[in-house]
Amino acid sequence: MYEIKLPKVLFLTLVIARHFHKKHFINTNDLADLANEFANNLVRLRKDKKDYKYLEDTNFGGLRGNFSTLLTLRGLVKRGSRIVSYYGIGRDDRILNALLKGDIVLKPDDFTAHTANEKLKDLLETEAKLLTIRETQAHIKQRLERGDLPLERDHTNFPKESVVVSPSGQYFLRVLVNNYVNQGKKTIEYNLVNLWSGSKFKKKNIHPLFVIPSESDSWSKIYVIKNEDLFPHKPILLKLDTERMICTDKSGNTYQLYSLEEAIQTFSKQDENIPQRLSYDWDAVKTQNCESEAQEREVKEDEFSIFLEKFLNWGKSFSIDGKDVADIKVSSSGGPDVRLTFSGGTTQPLELEHNWKNYLDHDHQSNHAFSNCWVFAEENWDAQKVMRLFKTVKAEHNNRVPDVFLCLEGGQRRAYRANWEEETFEDVQLSFPNS
Repeated sequence: MYEIKLPKVLFLTLVIARHFHKKHFINTNDLADLANEFANNLVRLRKDKKDYKYLEDTNFGGLRGNFSTLLTLRGLVKRGSRIVSYYGIGRDDRILNALLKGDIVLKPDDFTAHTANEKLKDLLETEAKLLTIRETQAHIKQRLERGDLPLERDHTNFPKESVVVSPSGQYFLRVLVNNYVNQGKKTIEYNLVNLWSGSKFKKKNIHPLFVIPSESDSWSKIYVIKNEDLFPHKPILLKLDTERMICTDKSGNTYQLYSLEEAIQTFSKQDENIPQRLSYDWDAVKTQNCESEAQEREVKEDEFSIFLEKFLNWGKSFSIDGKDVADIKVSSSGGPDVRLTFSGGTTQPLELEHNWKNYLDHDHQSNHAFSNCWVFAEENWDAQKVMRLFKTVKAEHNNRVPDVFLCLEGGQRRAYRANWEEETFEDVQLSFPNS
């Protein structure tokens, strides 16, 4: 049996992920919103602010800042019409899978995790260590205060970014460690989204600065890559082999590493590379790096969060059609989004949509996996519209067209069962704890 002391922000994130069965987060806002609902009693005291509730912090810093140094970037995915970053705890889902299966047990009174699996212990300890490394590297102001780096902040152009300028006029942005690539921790992955996003290149000609941590020093070694080398491929993740000192992207392109001293002596300066900077397009970079295969999973979790917030009011227990719902889980299959488990042990598939028409747009009525499925949509309930949409396909597709509709009607949570012959809807019993 192993006991692992966890940083509070890591412990909180694991608790939230377990409660909401959520393995991925679109950004720190996504996670902070869940934290506000689930644990809004947490308070972090600061000397300059009394009773500073960091879960309600809307600016960078506070809990959002903590989350940004905790999470590992998994990639870019489509979310509706937008392409956004999505994150997780660790490079894969092993920690959260183990947590949901009960192979990791959390103890809230002392922020510890317990497991009988040594590999899970190592994974948890690695994430705790990485959080410390990222937080230390994120506080570049404290590193500059040592006085041994020929760099200073540009507070005018980049007041909230880790951008520094050399006496020779080169600009650098410190990119954060994303995660370790292998068990031996000899290869480190770095996250370059902060380099490419926004309009930084429009302001200045910036080069990425990489910090290699050691066991005792999060700022052990510093290397730089020329932005001219990155521009042709514009990778968002780079792997750095710290033994062979080779840096590559996912396509196998290699990038030469330079010492900070070499960079200050030879790299292009703040106002150079104007044609490349003017032609640069962050939206094009996102499209180039978007992982379409991850889209379905992320959309499922996005819709599940909406269902939890708007229909369940962040609870997970309710009664419907005379049955008590004991658990709700996001489905990992290609079928309906979630599965309701009733107290008697039976289950009910439930598809989650933004609009009622989406069920038909996705052609679920032609998929046998959606037989006897119920449906919830975020769109306000309109009985005539729903009857018109679904009755046209009911005769052909039978039980693959839902009979039960969970909905929001004028802000009220309701459930209806369709009477297709009479073209009417009947109320389905629905009740929630404390309501």
